[in-house]
Amino acid sequence: MSDDTPDLALRRSLKLNLLKNPNYFGNLTKLDLPNLPQPVLQKVGDTSYEQLTCLGYNPDTQILTAMVEVKLGSGYSGGPCTDGSLEHVRFYLDYGDGIWVDHGAASFAAHDLGFRDDLCYAVSVRIDPKLTRCCDAKPVLPRVRAILSWNVQPPPGLPNWLPVWGNILERSIQIDPRSPFLCKFIDIFEVGTVKIDPALLAKIKDIVAEQPPLPKPVLSAQAQLTSKTAGIDSEEARKDPLLILRHIYPVVAKLAADQTDLAAFAALEPLKALKIDLSMFDDFLLEPKFNTTYEELHCVGLDRDLSRLHGVVQIKRSAGYSGGLCTAGSREYIAFYLDFGMGWEYQGTTYVDVHDITPIPRGGLWYQAALPVNLDAHRRKWCETGRARIRGILSWSAPPPPNQPEFVPHWGDRQDCWIEVRPLPKGVPEGVMTPFLEAIGNMPVDQIDASGYANGQSIGGTFGADDSPFGGAILLSGLIAFPTSNSLEYRVMVQGPSDATPKPWTKSFGVTLTTVIGGSIAVTTPTQSAPSDWFAYLPQQGPVVFRSVAGNLLAVFSAVENGLHSVFIQVREVGTTTILATSATEHFYVDNNPPVVDVEIISGGGNCSKFPVGTVLVGTYSMADAHSHSLSLVVTPSAEAAGGLLAITSVAPVAPFPAPPPGPTASNGLSYAAFTMTGAGASGNWELDTTHMKPCGYNIRIHGVDRTIVNSGGTGWHAGDIEGFCLE
Repeated sequence: MSDDTPDLALRRSLKLNLLKNPNYFGNLTKLDLPNLPQPVLQKVGDTSYEQLTCLGYNPDTQILTAMVEVKLGSGYSGGPCTDGSLEHVRFYLDYGDGIWVDHGAASFAAHDLGFRDDLCYAVSVRIDPKLTRCCDAKPVLPRVRAILSWNVQPPPGLPNWLPVWGNILERSIQIDPRSPFLCKFIDIFEVGTVKIDPALLAKIKDIVAEQPPLPKPVLSAQAQLTSKTAGIDSEEARKDPLLILRHIYPVVAKLAADQTDLAAFAALEPLKALKIDLSMFDDFLLEPKFNTTYEELHCVGLDRDLSRLHGVVQIKRSAGYSGGLCTAGSREYIAFYLDFGMGWEYQGTTYVDVHDITPIPRGGLWYQAALPVNLDAHRRKWCETGRARIRGILSWSAPPPPNQPEFVPHWGDRQDCWIEVRPLPKGVPEGVMTPFLEAIGNMPVDQIDASGYANGQSIGGTFGADDSPFGGAILLSGLIAFPTSNSLEYRVMVQGPSDATPKPWTKSFGVTLTTVIGGSIAVTTPTQSAPSDWFAYLPQQGPVVFRSVAGNLLAVFSAVENGLHSVFIQVREVGTTTILATSATEHFYVDNNPPVVDVEIISGGGNCSKFPVGTVLVGTYSMADAHSHSLSLVVTPSAEAAGGLLAITSVAPVAPFPAPPPGPTASNGLSYAAFTMTGAGASGNWELDTTHMKPCGYNIRIHGVDRTIVNSGGTGWHAGDIEGFCLE
């Protein structure tokens, strides 16, 4: 597609056209908004450039993931040396009452890369489910709606909003039961690897062969559990023997891994009662083919910002997963491979736990599993983006064997796509050990200016910054590119406003460490400490072991004073004193002070006075903060105050910053008024017309928010004040 096509011209002018007319493309027409202008042209849900293809949720990690295909080589506002454009995804959940709950948005940057093949991206949010139940109660199976929108973030609280470029996708997911402290819960277990040989298969068939006619047997506890959790009896088993094979298969897989496992052989005994002839499954067990009767891998991709491979799995049936939510269930394993041009390279195997859930929603349940990956060895220098082929192999109950990219599981399938391998950061040469900070407070360092203020989207796009300082717990994230060994340590050097020289930061902090050894994956939460001022560098890349720290976390900094700080990283070998490398110095401004706000009633007797209905109350307000963002005034209780007209009648900004216009434009004509600001605060007067309010006791509240990135997770220190009055 050439650069002078009408679509590309429209893409370039998207935001300008929306400023002229928010309904320019007609995507707001169905929202029933007041005074909505007529569209200039109709363009809604165009998926020519990007498309949301999958949604999946991991109940254990509470990570909700969307998979997006970027389809064209241009149309994304610039190449890899530019900011490009943003692909936004906002997530909503309906917990069964028809109300869509906003669970936030995430985004990633897309660029003009010139690739002909689709690129598959993953973008995620961590959710706090609004509804959970015990494992023996009705399962919580929300409906997820995700809205993909190019370069315009879907507004919060509008689940029916339509994108211009992008699409909407809905899927059903399963929320984990309540914690074991509140409800009974059985620990998750693993099963072994699979490799069936004919001799073992014959031995298994002998054990479960049909016996001579006997009186109707009394099933053992194990067989009864099998029948109950599968939702079948012996007669139904004969009608659907594939379901029984699902129950036998984990034991068969265990025997395949260890043919001396007597317990596994003993576990087959109770299945005699179901009188199933395993001979009918010879072809299935000895010559596996991709079987997606129960589960199917639909999408694979890379979360480029967090360096995680993702796969999304659809669970299709209500039974066949080794038990309900009060049992261990079973695992859907995904083995990941990447091909950088020299053949498939095994990256590791991950999994997600699944269960029998009855009834299963129409369209099944959708899960995701993720695996951290280190692509540094394949990253090119700044501005030279690469790509790789990704393959995911799904296998139920038994992990695929490592280093077999053509493996065909008994249950499952595989998916391929292409991923973007982003270039190295500026200043990091290829092949040279270089420590670098990639984010401060979850903001990319290239979006923090020399004065220490952040602008733009956070890592993962979960919040935005606008000339924002930092406060609270400030996460320092980064890596050592091309490490020379697996026994390195690093020192975090910070210089505050009052420090003559940089000082080591040594406060201990916790990390989430993922270790992949062969086909196994383990997640631990060690504490990082700095004896003699140095932290151990935990990530490790080798032929056998891969270790990664979530978020590439290097330190958690908390400032003792406000103002401009600087930070850099030093690296040395464990047991030595020679500094091998030093990172570039980065800057960040700290503001740990919340706004100072005040509201007063100056009519009549002032605060806590009584007034007749119909009085126009007059008062003052003020907000002071070096990095002010917004303030609001509201009358509560809101239902009784619904007829009140609250207006900000004057605004005096704190010099030298401009103020918003005073008068009715600063009010919404209700018992609520608000405005934003860019400076150090504002003060002024307000009025409240009580003519249409009910006699009651009321409060007028002020709420102020500043622009600080707080605890690396969102913007705004908050503060409030309150005064009361009565209407008679």
